[in-house]
Amino acid sequence: MKFFRLRAAEGPRFTGFINGTHRWGLPGGLCPVCGSSPGGLGEAYPSVDLSGWAHRGELDEARQVPLEEYERLRELVRLQVPFEAPLLPGAEFGPLIGKASGKWSALDLPDPWTLVMRCETVDQLRKAGIALRASKMDLRFRSKTEVELRLIEIHCRGRLHDSCFPGGRDRPCERCGRQGNPLPETPILNGRTLPTDLDLFRLTDFTTVIIATERFVDAVNRFGFEGVVFKEIHVQR
Repeated sequence: MKFFRLRAAEGPRFTGFINGTHRWGLPGGLCPVCGSSPGGLGEAYPSVDLSGWAHRGELDEARQVPLEEYERLRELVRLQVPFEAPLLPGAEFGPLIGKASGKWSALDLPDPWTLVMRCETVDQLRKAGIALRASKMDLRFRSKTEVELRLIEIHCRGRLHDSCFPGGRDRPCERCGRQGNPLPETPILNGRTLPTDLDLFRLTDFTTVIIATERFVDAVNRFGFEGVVFKEIHVQR
């Protein structure tokens, strides 16, 4: 099985942009040892509805809190999430709310960590056997033409292989577990950590990186969908 990293297509035909945020989000958690927050930019679960949850007000506003407070809220919200998830600081929940502008393709990456598809694209890929979690968004379009878009919920699975870090990975913080390595120029996937039940996933250790299986890429290419490009990423066990 081959794997590919998703990147946004470039050019004047690919300008879809969203300025928005999810309804709820875990706060950042400031570590007392390393002084940073082990954030998870891109970790978002629009299918998780917290509207009836007693503690939802504590996740209304983005903010930085002591690590212990973040951990308290993480364990509370974990009971509301019906699947495995790291729930890193900054993880978001509920619908994406905001403003949309630009020209929209079959698939778009308005941010490197956010995958959006036209409604008909989702339907066609599902008919081709690709399982997708797709959610409506609460968007206001700047132009007169509105597009039926869906946000694709992409779960965290898989990690990079230690061999792609020059000099090795940083030692994790003894308190929060954060490792400060930047994304390598030539990332390599750790084959022992990759899912076998997903055609799209984001890396657990680099949550802004979205990975697709060969099966997903073949389906997109077969339909001639535009908006994203794929670059193969090597796997090592």
